[in-house]
Amino acid sequence: LSSLSVYGLTFAGWSSNNKYALMGGLRASAQMISYELPAGLSIIGVLMLTGSLSMVEIVNAQKDLWFIIKQPLGFILFLICSIAECNRTPFDLPEAESELVAGFHVEYSSMKFALFFLAEYAHMIVMASLVTTLFLGGWHLPFIDISSLHPTTLIGQLVVSLLPICVFGVKVFCFLFFLIWLRATYPRLRYDQLMKFGWKVLFPLALFNIVLTAVLQIFNLL
Repeated sequence: LSSLSVYGLTFAGWSSNNKYALMGGLRASAQMISYELPAGLSIIGVLMLTGSLSMVEIVNAQKDLWFIIKQPLGFILFLICSIAECNRTPFDLPEAESELVAGFHVEYSSMKFALFFLAEYAHMIVMASLVTTLFLGGWHLPFIDISSLHPTTLIGQLVVSLLPICVFGVKVFCFLFFLIWLRATYPRLRYDQLMKFGWKVLFPLALFNIVLTAVLQIFNLL
């Protein structure tokens, strides 16, 4: 579903009747195709470990050990693809100011311009939630089983009820902070570097991660 957002960027660039906006929309489409496939393949390792598509079961499977430990390569691949899907630096080619003025939203102003950034940051929150759910244990704390806590007082019960929500929110916030920190730290990649990195590096590594996970499971090493 997250890949559907690229249609808005492409149509926005095309309907602007501006060459820079159109180029930004086309770049967004090419970038989505290049990074959506490795992102999907990087999740397969998690699904192989849990044997389920249920988000609740994936989180509960990380009660003892988070999948960032069992699937470090899958986590790195999904992290990079998440940044690329959100069009964040260093993967913000659709809106490269030095090349395309402002990219797909060059002809937009006022509320229409604000909606683009609202969608971008909403996309960041969704991807941060996915990373937290799939690799960072969701609402579980390391070495602490929240479900085993049974306080007798009303305040204690309230704290235990709100603790999973707070834990999940803190993990999402840390990932969002990481995305914003990246924007102020790393320079933008060239377009050809972006495409080569997606197809020649991330895609083969995602396939390798699937094979490695399968081999380790056969020998009961995971």
